[in-house]
Parts: sequence; C-alpha cells; structure tokens
Amino acid sequence: MNEIGEKLQEARKAKGYTLDDLQQMTKIQKRYLIAIEEGNYNVMPGKFYARAFIKQYADTVGLNGDQLLEEYTDTVPHTHDEEYVEKVSSSQTRSGNKTGNELLTKVRDYLPTLIILLVVIVIAVAIYFAFIKTNQATTESMITKSTESVVVSSAVSEPEKTSESESKESAASEEKEEKQTVSVVSSTGSQTTYAVEGATTNNVITLNAEGGDSWVSVEADGVMLDQVLLTNGDAMNADIPADTEQVNIVVGNAAVTVVKLNDKKVDYAPEAANAVTQKIEFQFKKTG
Repeated sequence: MNEIGEKLQEARKAKGYTLDDLQQMTKIQKRYLIAIEEGNYNVMPGKFYARAFIKQYADTVGLNGDQLLEEYTDTVPHTHDEEYVEKVSSSQTRSGNKTGNELLTKVRDYLPTLIILLVVIVIAVAIYFAFIKTNQATTESMITKSTESVVVSSAVSEPEKTSESESKESAASEEKEEKQTVSVVSSTGSQTTYAVEGATTNNVITLNAEGGDSWVSVEADGVMLDQVLLTNGDAMNADIPADTEQVNIVVGNAAVTVVKLNDKKVDYAPEAANAVTQKIEFQFKKTG
C-alpha cells in the first residue's frame, strides 16, 4: 500500500466509513476505491480519472483533495506524458519522409497518364458549359416567371404560419412554467428533499460544473439514468420518464455544481452550504 493510500484509508476509518459506504456516497466503484488505497492506478479507466477519483475520495473523508494531489504529485499519475508524445512525433517524422519519397516516385511514373486525364476532363467541362449556355436563353424566361410566382405565394402565407406556430409553442412553455413549483420539504445538510408540483411530463434535469470538477449521478424511481464525471464547463442532461414519482441525484462537489429542473435553477437549501457531497430528492406530485 502506498503512502497516499494509507492516508486516505486512515481518514476513511476515522470517519467510520466502509468501502461500501464510500461507494454509495461518491458513486465511485468499489474496485477503484480499493485500487486507490493500494496505489494500483493501472486498473483506472485513465490518468485523469485516477486524479479525479483521488480528489473525490479525499474531499468526502474530510481531506483537502487539491492539497493532497499537490503533496504527492510525484506518486500520482499525470494527465500528460511528454516523453511518449516526443517519441510518437519523431516516429511520424521518419515515416512521413519515407512516404513522401515513395509518393514522388509514383507521381513521376504516372505523370504522362495524369496529363492525358486532365486534358480529357478540361474538354468535358468545356462541352458541358457550352451546352448549358445554349439552353439557358430558351428556358430563362419560364424559370423566372415560375420562381416569382412561388416567392410571392410563400411571402404571403409563410410568416403567418410561423407566427402562429411560435405563439403556440410560447404559450405551452409559459403554461408549464406557471403550473410547476419547486419547494423544500426537508434538509439535513447533506440531503435535501424537494416537492415538485405540476407538469409531471417532459421533465429534464441539467447538472453544470462551473469552477471545478464534480462526479454526479441521476436515478428515476430507482433506475440509474446516467452517472459521469463533469469537468469544468461540462453539463449533463437527463430526460426524466413520464409518470416518474421520485428522482434522486448525487452531487460529488456541490460547491461547483449547478442543478436545474427544466432550465430553472434549483437553489441548495441553506443547511447544505458547507456540504461537499449533496444528495437531492425530487418528489413529483400530480395536479388535479
């Protein structure tokens, strides 16, 4: 077991968390948590995920993830391998020179054939344009009249149709906004329950990472819809199935994660201000 893994394991045990508890809280698979404690980063899906999982692990057990990564920068995987890039670049250069010489030889061998083919193409293009020019005078008048008739007809009817369609869409959107309300039912700091009344179809949960990275997951009536590591600037959209009664969200880094329901921001409860991991529950209530 490596030094950083020992420190994380000690912090976990001090909190009284088992690996199963930590898996439930962070949504990081248990085998990755074990690999972090043992320093076995080869089983990770990638170097970036190794660093992200270590940071998430540390933050959840009360350590400073960024400070820990900085302190053990020599033992934690880095996201760039300059030596590998340098070797690939050198190999590509040698391969490129060899390919260029072979291509030049082939071009010299086929040059007479290429010249003949080019002449044939030029003649064919000249014949085509001559044919178009000959027929243009006889058809121009008929095409112009027909086009004018179509344009006039479209100009009269199309704006009215578009305006009517946009009005209906706008009215439907406003009606949904007016009918749907979100209110806090209870909050314990790390978990907040919201009641959503009205508009129980076509709901969309949006999670944005603004200012950092965050591991998030969304479940609808116990069925996992999506789980992903959001990097700064990324967003995840989850379409909620119709007639869903309960949606559960886990946010790994609440301070940098914005939660939206149908493009409307849902504010964290005041008790959740200092929580790193935030569990959110939406309870959908039908109207009427």
